[in-house]
Amino acid sequence: MHPVLDYVVVNMASVALALGLILVVYHTLLTNGGARGRPFPGLRCIPILGNALQIPRTKVWEKLHEWGQIHGGIYSMRLFWTPLLALNTLEAGRELLDKKSALYSNRPLPKIIEMAGFDKGVVLEHDPHRQRHARKLMYMALQPRQLPLYREEMIHHIDVMLHNLLQAPDNFVQHIHHMTASITMKISHGYSVTTHDDPYVRKAVEVADNFAVASLSSNHFVDGLPFLAKLPSFLPGMGFKMKARRWRQQYFSLAEEGHQRVKDDIAKGTAKPSLTYKALVDAEPGDHPDDIIMFSATQLFIGADTVVSMLLSFILFMVSHPEVQKSAQEEILRVIGSDRLPTFEGRDALPYVESILIEVLRLRPPISAVTREAGQHDVHKGFHVEKGTVLIVNFWGMLREEKHYPDPDTFKPERWLGCDRRQKSHPYNVAFGFGRRACPGQYLAEELVFTSIAQILARFVISPAQDDNGDPVIPSDDSTNGGITFPVPFRCSIQPRTPRARDTRQNVV
Repeated sequence: MHPVLDYVVVNMASVALALGLILVVYHTLLTNGGARGRPFPGLRCIPILGNALQIPRTKVWEKLHEWGQIHGGIYSMRLFWTPLLALNTLEAGRELLDKKSALYSNRPLPKIIEMAGFDKGVVLEHDPHRQRHARKLMYMALQPRQLPLYREEMIHHIDVMLHNLLQAPDNFVQHIHHMTASITMKISHGYSVTTHDDPYVRKAVEVADNFAVASLSSNHFVDGLPFLAKLPSFLPGMGFKMKARRWRQQYFSLAEEGHQRVKDDIAKGTAKPSLTYKALVDAEPGDHPDDIIMFSATQLFIGADTVVSMLLSFILFMVSHPEVQKSAQEEILRVIGSDRLPTFEGRDALPYVESILIEVLRLRPPISAVTREAGQHDVHKGFHVEKGTVLIVNFWGMLREEKHYPDPDTFKPERWLGCDRRQKSHPYNVAFGFGRRACPGQYLAEELVFTSIAQILARFVISPAQDDNGDPVIPSDDSTNGGITFPVPFRCSIQPRTPRARDTRQNVV
């Protein structure tokens, strides 16, 4: 053979062999989950800072939704050295968080959260054994068949709220907070709240406020630059360290106080049924006592605020949609009558009232976005997800996806009449989360909010407040910033529907 041809053949063989080896290695990496796909499309980054200057400090979910219209349902960003993925569509949420929940069940642990001790509890616990154990306790205690155990207590405190609304309607926010705190503390610790200024409630509210601030990474540079936590406290800009120490002390004090109270009641034989009581009496030899203490404390400030958010959003929508309020009240009068109040057992007979709850949850989910973390490298539809990537799950954006919710920004409860709650786009199946981190208190929240809404509608007319000239004041539809969002403070008029509604203790059936 000619030397030139010989050279070509040998080199072609070498190239073929090299290509073959590359294909073998690629196949091996792919089948072992180590393949590196191409990067997700997304925002253009600048060196070191990434997209830190573009990501807003407030209501990030709205901006993520806006960017999603340009970059798609999943797109990438970077906060300093941390890779981020925004999930803006139901499809993205289902495929990553439901189908691959083992990979994406962890929540990232912001440095300020760790410093404040909020990682000790069911919400942010990273240890898989402790997380499973805590969630098992909650699911067992809060599954639908267990809820009748708490129903009498819920009805009592809702009745107290209705009475307070009649006596001082302008303080409706305070009355709703008091009702939810009373029910939450009764269920979590068997604790009875007797006054609006209960010291234990004050402590729980303060811890809840601390957690809301801590959960916003945009408020704390230490979350993007963890090495700052190792710097001396006397340096400028280290005030976050003192704040975290204070938050930690308040959280642990609240947890220990509630836990000790239940233990003392058990010793005296006076303990009431509660999540903490059940966790203590069912504890096994290998269970760590700190798990029960912190598991119980979490319930004091997470569950209550989500219900408050939903009820305040409901009142806000009733102010601006009198025609919806009127239709719901006509349904209650037609089905229940005026001699008694609706209850959860009559839920199926009041589809329009429930449709209001569903639409409130869709347009104003109490938790607008959450974060998850990739536990290892993954490839999704050919795109690489780096280990440690933080996924921002944008519930607010998902629940405005036009192909699932036509005219998505319009409040239309009737869209849910006759719907099947099993459909994947139903707000009950989105707003309470996906996969292993779905909210275990969902059914309790549904019952409490539905019963409250139905009874408020049966007793009161909600309308705009009036200014000094007697003109209606239409409140803003803006929301607060935080892990749990609320309508910004607003005024409204809450008046009894009929003279009979002034009888503050109607028969509840």
